[in-house]
Amino acid sequence: MYMKKIISISLLMLGAFLFSGCSLPSTSKPLSGPLSNATVIKSIDGGIAWQSKIKIDDKKTIASVDVLSMAIDPVDSRIIYIGTQANGLFVSKDGAETWSQLQLAEKIYNVVFDPLDHSVMYATAVLNGRAKIFKRLKEGENWKEIYTEPADGTVITSLAINSVNSQVIFAGTTGGVIVKTTDGGLTWANIKKAAGPVAGIVFDSSNDWHLFFLVFQIGVLETKDGGKTIEDVTQKVDAEKHSTSFFSIANDQAAGGAIYVGTGSGIFEKIGTSDLWKPINIIESSKAFPIRAIAVNPLNPQEIMYSAAQAIYKSVDGGTTWATFQLDAAKDISVLRYDRSDPLKIYAGLRKY
Repeated sequence: MYMKKIISISLLMLGAFLFSGCSLPSTSKPLSGPLSNATVIKSIDGGIAWQSKIKIDDKKTIASVDVLSMAIDPVDSRIIYIGTQANGLFVSKDGAETWSQLQLAEKIYNVVFDPLDHSVMYATAVLNGRAKIFKRLKEGENWKEIYTEPADGTVITSLAINSVNSQVIFAGTTGGVIVKTTDGGLTWANIKKAAGPVAGIVFDSSNDWHLFFLVFQIGVLETKDGGKTIEDVTQKVDAEKHSTSFFSIANDQAAGGAIYVGTGSGIFEKIGTSDLWKPINIIESSKAFPIRAIAVNPLNPQEIMYSAAQAIYKSVDGGTTWATFQLDAAKDISVLRYDRSDPLKIYAGLRKY
């Protein structure tokens, strides 16, 4: 029991350290080039070429920020929000050409549009040291606090909204707590206490009762009944125990309901109603690095992208073959997002780890 407590405390501290944006000192040389100071990059040709998008105005940029989250307006894709590690919330209304800073909180870990009403948004943040969830009912209106952690020290690291009934929302913390609301944030209920930070939550797009929770570096949890019962499926995801750490999770937004999990040694995929998971045949050299971001083309589930170290990988045949792009940037990719209205447009946010 004493050893379990030590392990639990160590994982909590590790999660807080990594999610805070802190990292070990780097010995790499400064980079130069068009992406060397990038914090947001954009491709308009499906990932062949990328451009840095960091301009605020003629004198200011967002080059110094670390991007933790990104959300693209599902109706007007020119509107993009990014949440940052220490500089709060930014919005672009011209497809990332220029950015402006919004007043909310100093740390924004998640920013999510209501899938049924794009005027409504949610954000998880740290304000004056305390982790909270905020809700905005309309563009330009103030954000209202709808949830708070009881004390400083934890962070709300994940947030997911049901696409069929957007009053149903799940959130997870670095303390492993998973909570759920069924009334848009008016009331919350405890669902599960995981063994580590809950770094990601995704819905099965074919079943709104079916969810997956990524427990940072530890594994994956699954519920098939909206959170009433939750199963640890880590051994199903990686039956041959190739990986000891789990970093990212993503879903295919098409009706097929595929789920992807990025680990310290590759990507695992679950397709359809089967409980079977399989490793994807990604480029072998990329398996030596954490897979921190995965994205699936919302109009073509055969098109998958992921990032590892200083490279971006893209497959158009479900993971059989991959094209690569070298990222000469000082930071690593933390998030990948497709523009739903035009999947040739892809955005990535970068941060230091």
